[in-house]
Amino acid sequence: MKIVRLVALAAAVAAVAGCATNNTESKPVPDSALVAPHFKAWDGKTSSLMFANEEPLRFSSSVTAADKLFAVFGMPSLSTVKEKGIRNPYLRQATKEQVLDAIRPATSPKAGYNNDGSLIAYNLIGGGIGAAGTAITVLGDATFDPRTKLGFAYCFGKKTETADLNDAVQKCGEKVTGLVNSLFQPTTRVLNIGFGQVRAGIVRSGTVSKVGEIFIGTEAYATDGYAPQDRGGYPARIVAIPIQQKLASGVGKMTGAELGEIGPVEWAELLKQQLPKDMAFYLPNGDQPVAVY
Repeated sequence: MKIVRLVALAAAVAAVAGCATNNTESKPVPDSALVAPHFKAWDGKTSSLMFANEEPLRFSSSVTAADKLFAVFGMPSLSTVKEKGIRNPYLRQATKEQVLDAIRPATSPKAGYNNDGSLIAYNLIGGGIGAAGTAITVLGDATFDPRTKLGFAYCFGKKTETADLNDAVQKCGEKVTGLVNSLFQPTTRVLNIGFGQVRAGIVRSGTVSKVGEIFIGTEAYATDGYAPQDRGGYPARIVAIPIQQKLASGVGKMTGAELGEIGPVEWAELLKQQLPKDMAFYLPNGDQPVAVY
């Protein structure tokens, strides 16, 4: 199941990466390894992404970039529903009513709050979906909150530019892969892990070189809908591809299983420099996700 694959991401990446050696990682990969893998759309009949974008979203003036992207995915902000307040099953199990209630604070300045500023959305999402889905453990956590455990790269392609959702997903995946390839000079690691890839390489800034490492998921969420109003409100095929920066630490760093020296804030600045106009993203960073919209 997609849920199991996503929540197992951190452990799986570490385990597979551990098979590599430092000697191998210092060499550029062949050009054939740089080609984008096959991406596919999650085949569920409904998703929070679908319900959120049946009409062009109109955001309140004070909404942050991260909260805009959460709303596009049908998720509440972290100020409305705290970390661990929703679980990964929400992305495919949420009802239309739950999604619209979750994003109301981002799209309507005065709607969606009780006196405590969070109770309405929490009762609908944290309680409803939490009760419907089984508890998921990720590295000791009782829940897997997709807002803080995983990032997503979004494509807001015009509907006329792709043949169907599968075509839109593949083209979006190629953009994400190309973006990462352009930052690595050279790419030194490409690991296929079944539901995605871990890519690593050298990122150069002036005279400074660091190792960047990032996960790109090959199973995306996608829907026919509309781009947000501030992006033109046009008929669009919206695609969300899982991404997650990897920062080496502890035993993983010592053994070479983890290589990354670049955290989410620096990653965001790097990606922002070459981000296509029809794309956006957020990266996990605890309760302060880093987003470019």
